[in-house]
Amino acid sequence: MKSIYYLILVVIFSSLISLNTYRFFSVDDMRLFLTVIGLIYGLMSAFSINNAWEKFSKIRDAISDETASLKAIYIYSKYLSDKVAFNKIRKTILAYCSDVPRIEWAEYFNSKKTHEEFEKLINSVAGIEIKDTKDGKLFSDISGELRDAIASRNTQLIMSQTKISSLQWTLNIFLSLILIMGLTFIATPNYSTFIFVIASMIASIIFILVVIHEMDSLKIADSEVYVSPYEEVVRLIKRDQK
Repeated sequence: MKSIYYLILVVIFSSLISLNTYRFFSVDDMRLFLTVIGLIYGLMSAFSINNAWEKFSKIRDAISDETASLKAIYIYSKYLSDKVAFNKIRKTILAYCSDVPRIEWAEYFNSKKTHEEFEKLINSVAGIEIKDTKDGKLFSDISGELRDAIASRNTQLIMSQTKISSLQWTLNIFLSLILIMGLTFIATPNYSTFIFVIASMIASIIFILVVIHEMDSLKIADSEVYVSPYEEVVRLIKRDQK
């Protein structure tokens, strides 16, 4: 929904800019200049979007791997002879998977509560009392899944702090401003057509920056993939409790 509001604001802002009546450059004078700047801006924007999408994809995959491992840990632990350890594991996984989706990405790295809950899970697994060969095999499987969950979670923590560099942002914004200014002050014979074309181009330039920001800040991750995998683990545990 926010993206729609952004788009509406960008279109309105771009339309207002395009109403500018001061024209200093002809189309022929600016054609080569805007083509070169537009090409550089397009390459930089594509590079930025690719980096942000790659980070988003890694986090999405890490979330999938982590929650799959948490499911496996819960299922394996159900068959342990040590029911006290099983109850601890069940409660810690339930608490962790219930709390993580409530944390926004901006706060995820510094979320003490979720860190502590995950540490409790590690301690619960380490405290499993092995009573027979079956428990030994289950402990080995649980430990392997826990290692995978730890690795996946570390990937999320690292990726949540990885941002597009300030230099890259400065260059993107600088090039976009040059393009917008160049388009705004071009003189064209057909003024009505000019307003539509220039407004569309300026809106596209600004909206590309908005998309890069949304992807880099991982706001789309909050709504797209961040909640549902953890909710699925919670549903699994609560379903078994009935």
